[in-house]
Amino acid sequence: MNALLVRWVWWPLLVALAVVARVWTVLNSTSHRGARRLAGSDAARQAGRAAEARLRAIVGTYVENTPLELRLLVIEDHYARGWADLGLFTLSRSAYRASCEMRMTAYFSSPLPPAETLAHILDAGERGLSGIPFTHDLAPGDSPGELAHAGHILTWHQPTVPLPKHTEGAHGCRFRLLLDPPIASNVASIRSRHGAVFALALPPTTYFRVLRRRYVRFTRT
Repeated sequence: MNALLVRWVWWPLLVALAVVARVWTVLNSTSHRGARRLAGSDAARQAGRAAEARLRAIVGTYVENTPLELRLLVIEDHYARGWADLGLFTLSRSAYRASCEMRMTAYFSSPLPPAETLAHILDAGERGLSGIPFTHDLAPGDSPGELAHAGHILTWHQPTVPLPKHTEGAHGCRFRLLLDPPIASNVASIRSRHGAVFALALPPTTYFRVLRRRYVRFTRT
């Protein structure tokens, strides 16, 4: 009797709950097409241009205050679509329909040896309001060839420094990839021409987000 009760009552109920959960998840999640449309809107593009200008200005700070010479910029635009999940005892969804993020990695050479170049970078960081977060207190110790602080990651003395390969979340997609200049798409070619390569990865910045009821344009990195 109990087995029949489970079979004829509980199983249909569980199936119905699974169907309801699936429908709710689909209705409250943003499709890839919808998220891409929002990420390509005029408002998003305008915010993206402003974010790119701010990140380029940070790279310019290194060029102006250190011996580093810019050879390649890699700019990546990513968007994440809104998601929803309805479990047996949980109900959750993202606060946004779509979110846009920009990442920038700069590749430099230097006319000076790496050790001397690094000393100049640390000296520049010691100056107030320089915008460079690296100081002599952060000189590399256990991790030679890398400095990391305030979201800035500077690497050098690496036998091979590839172009960045970022992993995407379950709901994220790359929207745009820009190489500037486009002909310098191979870090090995930069090394063969100029010697040691310094790679600077800046902290990603969320510059645009479409909330469930309105959109938000971010004005700071």
